[in-house]
Amino acid sequence: MKFSGELHEVKLINFSIDKEELKGHLPKQLKVVDYAGRALISMVDVHLKKMEMHRFLPSFAYRHVAFRLLIDDGEYSKLGPKGIYFLQSFSSNPLMVLGGNWVANYNLTLAKIEQNNNVFALRQSGKFLNYTFDPYVAAAQNENLYTAVKRIDRAYSFAEDAVSITQITRREWPIEVLSVKDFSTNFFASAKLEGAFSVQKTIPYIWEQPVKIKYN
Repeated sequence: MKFSGELHEVKLINFSIDKEELKGHLPKQLKVVDYAGRALISMVDVHLKKMEMHRFLPSFAYRHVAFRLLIDDGEYSKLGPKGIYFLQSFSSNPLMVLGGNWVANYNLTLAKIEQNNNVFALRQSGKFLNYTFDPYVAAAQNENLYTAVKRIDRAYSFAEDAVSITQITRREWPIEVLSVKDFSTNFFASAKLEGAFSVQKTIPYIWEQPVKIKYN
């Protein structure tokens, strides 16, 4: 389903994992971006506001956290791989979990999401992910990571033996390097922090209607 909204307080926590950990979790039609021999996950932590699906329905808002696996679809783009696949997404609102899985292939599950100043914690069925960011410390820019995350603008999903692509339309995506420390998780045994970004501006965006494609 097509919908629109605003992205607020965007954080992008990027970590790599051993490709072996993806076995059984990724449709065979999709292949991952090779990031120094590993797979790359760009976790988004964002407050979605003014979300609208239809002019006759009320808008809604919630906090959305998602493990977005970078997909190698470079053969369809002159600018290199631009796709993601939602391995798993999280919300602390049961209604959003139900509704989100109805309108989009987010793979949403219920979780506990907490933040105390600059400390973030995600809890779900014995799993956890923690990170702490410091907005006052300058972090070194990783150009390869910046390029890979900056160009993301489409999401792939798999259902009923078909691959669908959803275009993410936004006028700008001004990501800035963010200093992160104390990153830890047991969602993935081989997780290694690669770097983080934030978006300081409010970003209007549109989640376009999914389109089925032929994907080799």
